[in-house]
Amino acid sequence: MSIDVTNPVDIIAQTTWGKELSKTELDLLIELTHPTDYNQNEVVFHAETKGDTLYILLTGKLEVVKNAGLKGEMVLSTLKPGALAGELSFIDGDAHTLTLRAQKKAQVLKFKRQDFEPLIDTQPRLVFNLMRGILRASHQLQRDMNAQFMEMSRFVTNQYM
Repeated sequence: MSIDVTNPVDIIAQTTWGKELSKTELDLLIELTHPTDYNQNEVVFHAETKGDTLYILLTGKLEVVKNAGLKGEMVLSTLKPGALAGELSFIDGDAHTLTLRAQKKAQVLKFKRQDFEPLIDTQPRLVFNLMRGILRASHQLQRDMNAQFMEMSRFVTNQYM
């Protein structure tokens, strides 16, 4: 099935988190977002900066980067269209722990908390479904990280035993 990249609803509806939202909810969510283009290597947000925005990748790729001190930096993950970023800071308002930058030209939808909070009163079902979707996406990320950890553990065990 091909995705119409000009229609963000089609991209989001096929994601783990987007499947939680109805077409009507997706349309409303998209209306409240701010599309932003990033050029290759442009930083979306830096580690240690306060966050209040949920980022939804539509096109391109974003790198999740960790400063490795004297060793430079490590790319921990590459996000593909439909991925969320900044979801924890969006929810709790704490600073980002990692840097996010465009690996190549990317289009992102930015959803600010100030646009989200009024929905608690006017669209509680949308809020519930979005939060459940974010939680499902976080669980999937945790499962993926656990699988990578187990794979690395097996590799190390086989190397040194």
